[in-house]
Amino acid sequence: MKESVLDCIHTIAVKLEPVYHDSVEQQQAATWILEAITGKSEAELLAEKKFQLTHEQELTLADWLEKHINKHMPLQYLLGTVPFIDLTITVKPPVLIPRPETEEWCYNVIQLFKKLPDKRITILDLCTGTGCIALAIAQALPEATVIATDISEQALHIARQNAKDNTINNITFLKSDLFEHVSCTPSFDCIVSNPPYIDIAQWNTLDPMVKNWEDKQALVAPDHGLAIIKEIVNNAKKYLKKNDAIEKLNIPQLVLEIDYDQGPTVTKIAEKAGLTRIAVVKDLEGKDRVLYAYL
Repeated sequence: MKESVLDCIHTIAVKLEPVYHDSVEQQQAATWILEAITGKSEAELLAEKKFQLTHEQELTLADWLEKHINKHMPLQYLLGTVPFIDLTITVKPPVLIPRPETEEWCYNVIQLFKKLPDKRITILDLCTGTGCIALAIAQALPEATVIATDISEQALHIARQNAKDNTINNITFLKSDLFEHVSCTPSFDCIVSNPPYIDIAQWNTLDPMVKNWEDKQALVAPDHGLAIIKEIVNNAKKYLKKNDAIEKLNIPQLVLEIDYDQGPTVTKIAEKAGLTRIAVVKDLEGKDRVLYAYL
């Protein structure tokens, strides 16, 4: 039976009430689902006066709603992609889904890099996951050289595919446990990372859409979530080189995503490691989110 697109979106949105408690979120999720299933944009859908899903599309919709509502599968995995700055990033379980707060700080750091008169810089991205951070930087700075590492071959496979899909060539992906297979000569102007930083004690309290689907290794770290952060901070100076332009423009040489309550502790770790001009930057929600530090 044909109906208006808005009626169809409303029907889907009502079914999503167990997942989204906000009507705006329900409506947005329903729209994204309908766009993905039909292969049409919201504008194209709304241009249709009368609308009806095909039998195959109805089966897909039922399957997706079952997975999303009852099996707690993240919507991003169902849709298959997420936008990240100017990129379309493929996501598949269990590789970590890029978060809006990561996109926010990555965008801000790119704007700082763009101030450089000579953008032929070399950047290391540790724990790259889907490659979203490294690829966003590489796309924005085509003269830069970006090295991205991850311990997960599954993550690296998706990251390489994302580089190909977004036609980005100034990047190299390397399987490495942090710095393990990275040359120890001071060769990087900046190190960026969104490392695992969740305390194991928090793991069981996380939303099932995170806990049941995303890679625990990409989220949780020993030592109250600080073990990976400590390793990055304590080794950063070995891999960073002096850059007068970066120093003059006050562009951080270490950019590290942290948990909202780790700011004071991570600041002390960075001070002890001999890094300078240390700052903790808040996200749009006013939470501590990123550590900035300098050689």
